Amino acid sequence: MNDNVLTYKQLFWLFLSMQVIMNMLLTPSGSIMIAQQDAWLSALIAILISLLTLWTSIKVCTRYPSMDFHVIIETIAGKWIGRILSIFLLISFTIVLAVMLRQYGEFVSGTVLPKTPISVIIFCILVTAIYPTFHGLGVIGRLAEIFGPILLLGIISPILLGIVNMDVKHLLPFWYDSGILAIITGSLGPAAFLTDCVLILWIFNLSEFHPNKIKYLVWGIITSGLLYLLSVTSIIATFGVKIASTHLYPFLILERYISIFGMIENLDAIVITVWILSIFLKICLYLFVTSYGFSMYTAKKNRQKMVFYIAGIAFLLSLLPRNVVDISIEFPQVVGIPFILPFWVVLPLFLSLTIFIKDKINKTQ
Repeated sequence: MNDNVLTYKQLFWLFLSMQVIMNMLLTPSGSIMIAQQDAWLSALIAILISLLTLWTSIKVCTRYPSMDFHVIIETIAGKWIGRILSIFLLISFTIVLAVMLRQYGEFVSGTVLPKTPISVIIFCILVTAIYPTFHGLGVIGRLAEIFGPILLLGIISPILLGIVNMDVKHLLPFWYDSGILAIITGSLGPAAFLTDCVLILWIFNLSEFHPNKIKYLVWGIITSGLLYLLSVTSIIATFGVKIASTHLYPFLILERYISIFGMIENLDAIVITVWILSIFLKICLYLFVTSYGFSMYTAKKNRQKMVFYIAGIAFLLSLLPRNVVDISIEFPQVVGIPFILPFWVVLPLFLSLTIFIKDKINKTQ
């Protein structure tokens, strides 16, 4: 079985599910530390950056609707430049896949399985992710359709129950303490997560044609960004800047803080559950895209065999960081934000501008 057809509704649930919860858990403290109480403005800028990346990516794919991305990029940029850029993109996806695996291992080890070796935790989710990835994108899409509504309910319900603990005074003063440079800098962390919508370059033309496909995809990214905005605002309004910026997982602490008459407590268990579902879908999608992409550059083009090779490489890479500081603080500052984020934003923009210039030249001739 090799089912690579993805419906437009599955696109919505897939991108919403894979983006939202990792961003909510891992980036708020860094963004709040930089932009202070204006971190919600940083979230808005991150949403705009991700929408720019999505829009330029869709422009590239819709210009060549019957082609795979490795053919599209070589048609636009030339054979060798296109091939180099395409392989760099796939390498960046593989590195991020390894980072996600290690973050999953660190999170599960730190919250529910403290005595289990991280390598065992990573191996287990990787083996589980191989099965749907091996069978194709359609299987991952159907899982997203099942998990998506559960994730949405699991995110919104705890935030609404925590409204009684929030104080909007923690969001003031507006703009006064931070300034535009700090707000933009604070947006880079969440933007690094939201701009992985660049994955669409590799799968847009695999999914079925439908007039609503682009609309559903855009709404998936917007909904994911707005939920991140809501979570950051809730964290600041509940704890204030000083406390929120010192916790590694402030959204998890927010859910632990909720107590409704002593009857509804420990909602962090819900967050841990939806986080595992979300990262599972994200690992599956990254594993599919990297195996599909790299298989295009091998002689036999066997994507299913490539799944095992990529999974093995990602597993070994995930064991390289020494601890949670390396993977959650050093990697974003040294590699993620300076190199991977600009590459993901600039590549589709460059391809889109090249198409625009070529079309203008052809019209003048």
